[in-house]
Amino acid sequence: MPAFQAGWLVLALAAVAIAQQCETPDVANARCVCAGTTYDFSQMKNPDGSQRFSGQQGDYTYYFQMTDGGLPSSFSGCPFSPERSLGNAGGQGLPGGDVCFPIGLVSQQSWALQPVPEGSPQVIRVTFAGGQDGRIMFLDVTCDPTTYGVFTALGEWQPLIYQMNMQSCAACPSGCSSPPPPPSPPPSP
Repeated sequence: MPAFQAGWLVLALAAVAIAQQCETPDVANARCVCAGTTYDFSQMKNPDGSQRFSGQQGDYTYYFQMTDGGLPSSFSGCPFSPERSLGNAGGQGLPGGDVCFPIGLVSQQSWALQPVPEGSPQVIRVTFAGGQDGRIMFLDVTCDPTTYGVFTALGEWQPLIYQMNMQSCAACPSGCSSPPPPPSPPPSP
């Protein structure tokens, strides 16, 4: 690994060190215990009920799924190579949709409660290691009791290090109600 990549990895891992590490995750069911509370990320869903998320950043399309063993081995816009086709939590689809790089494995995840300012919504970071050529994906899931899942791909912020964000009731200590409550109306002028 080149020195500049190793340096950024050390910085990224140091940032996690000030976070509160969670217990070993149940990767088969997308659950983890953090500070005595069980979080169930299998509740993260798109409005259509699917658990596969995607988002654009620049010329790339990013895909994410941490349930049911991860992303399918191949689907429109994200064909993985045969030797790297199973267990991917994230994928980076190249323009044209003919190649997809694995950027983190479902089986190599760790969870941590992130430090946030007083009064801010809780954030849980899930780190997925084991991507192709050492790629790592960070998924920051912010507590939002009004949605099951809103995904934002921020992309590759350093070589081989990817950042994705999600807003979901699954990151709230109380979990998701069924259905989540509607968003609050904007204040009147």
